[in-house]
Parts: sequence; structure tokens; C-alpha cells
Amino acid sequence: MKRFEGKNVVITGAAAGIGQATAKRIAEEGGNLALIDINAEGLAATKKIAEDLGVKTWVYECNVTDGARVKEVIDQAAKDMGGFDTLCHCAGILRTYHTHEMTFDQWHEIIDINLNGTFYVNQAALPHLLNNRFSALVNCSSTSALGSHPWMAAYAASKGGILSMTRALYQEYVKQGLRANCVIPGGIATALHGDFKAPEGADMELLKGAMPFVGFAKPAHAASVIAFLASDDARYINGTEIRADGGALS
Repeated sequence: MKRFEGKNVVITGAAAGIGQATAKRIAEEGGNLALIDINAEGLAATKKIAEDLGVKTWVYECNVTDGARVKEVIDQAAKDMGGFDTLCHCAGILRTYHTHEMTFDQWHEIIDINLNGTFYVNQAALPHLLNNRFSALVNCSSTSALGSHPWMAAYAASKGGILSMTRALYQEYVKQGLRANCVIPGGIATALHGDFKAPEGADMELLKGAMPFVGFAKPAHAASVIAFLASDDARYINGTEIRADGGALS
């Protein structure tokens, strides 16, 4: 039996990168999908991938910084699917700035999408997840939550917050059957990292210690870890994180 057969899974950031790869992996294993992203064109592409694999798929265009819209979409997904037992939250952005030059708007953009967006999605999903005897929540953090990267003060703060939030959810809801875990991707070859530009005047030598010797991974490498944490194979894993960083933090 496939690991996700009979399961309904909500995936954010599903239009590209790790979110799209996660959708493909879970669809390959029989899971029905509710796909959420701000990018309608990318959502349509992911929907086709999933439907070609023979699973039921719903799509919802949504900006995760809009808490009211997030709740509306999550509630609608639960209604359309007849409930769901798994959340994989992959939505996020990467921006780099010299910290002493960063504007408040630049700080808020990163925090709003990465950290506040995670809170909105997790909070909206929790009542539906807790309707099940066992449920799984997987958030995407980053090596920036655990290590040091230059020009990423806001990004590191947002991803560190996601890691701490996920651990808190485990403590709060474990007795209600929720498993809450994080995946910690390193350098993944996605549009998010493809658009990476160091700020003007940056000393690129500062990045050398943060990069794994094996180079950038593919989105599927992170997706396989997310699928594992979301599956019953990880039933005894809770309140923790798994690094998929090519040894960058070792």
C-alpha cells in the first residue's frame, strides 16, 4: 500500500520548488492534494502533475500574508476534501540585505511571508488536523535557523521563529494526536535560491563556510524528507527537525 493512500494533504508554496516537488512525491504515493500558492500559473502546472498521477487535486490562489484569506482557503479545502490529516507548509521567500541598510519594509516583507504566513497557515489548519486521531504538520525552516549566514538577519529570524513555533505546537497538541516537525533544507536549486543575489559590495568569501561541498540539492531531495515526516513511517518522530543540507552544518 502506498504511504498516502486514503490521506488528504494540504501543501502551501505548491506552485514551484520544494512545494511542487512535495506535491509530486505525495501524489506518487497516492495522497489527494489541496494546493495553495499565490502563483496561479504554477498551481495549474502542479495540478496537472498530480492529476496525471491519478489523485484528486484542488487548487487555491492565496497570499499567505492575508490571515483572513488563509483561513477561508484552508476551511474551503477541508470542505472540498472532506477533511484533511496532513499539512506541508512550504511557502516562503529569500531576500538578502546588509542589515545596517535594510529598510523596515524589507524586514516586514520577509517576516510577514515566512513567519507570519506560517502562523496563519498553521493556526487555520489546526482545527481540521485535530479532528483526526493522528495528524501530521510539517513546516519548512532553513539552515539559517541553526547556523550563521551573512546578509540574512531577517531571513534567519523568520526561519528560527518557524523552528521554535513548530516545537511549541508539538508541546501544545501532542496529546491530541498531532505530530509537528520541521525540515531544514540547505541550498536547494529552486527559483527562490536561483534569484539569490548578494547585496551590493558583499564579500562573497563570507558564504564559503555555509555552502555544502556537494553543491545545491534538487527540490526532490527536500521533498522526500517532508514526505517521510508527513507519513506514518515517522509516527515516532515529533517536535524536532531533520536537516537536508548536504552536510552544510556538520
